Amino acid sequence: MRRLIIPQKMSNSGSIHDIASDQYDRIVYFRSPTKYVVILAAYYGDIHTTHSTEALAIQAAKRHGDYSLSIIDYDGVFYDIAYDFDGPCLVANPDIAEEIV
Repeated sequence: MRRLIIPQKMSNSGSIHDIASDQYDRIVYFRSPTKYVVILAAYYGDIHTTHSTEALAIQAAKRHGDYSLSIIDYDGVFYDIAYDFDGPCLVANPDIAEEIV
């Protein structure tokens, strides 16, 4: 089982949109065949859902569309939702640099 650790950030740093908590490390476990996690900002609590396919991760992100969230795969790559002729898809976002273990 793989895990993704989002290290605790320093108190009173960043914004409420950060996925890192200022209280504790956030740990996500990827049980087989899970590949993606939709994780809400730490401001909302330790809320995340894991998904085995890109389509399921997109559906979960849309359900939480009013919240600040991130989609991350088990390798720590961040994704954005893009729309093409076939509908929504995930596109890697190299601009996001969170400290992921």
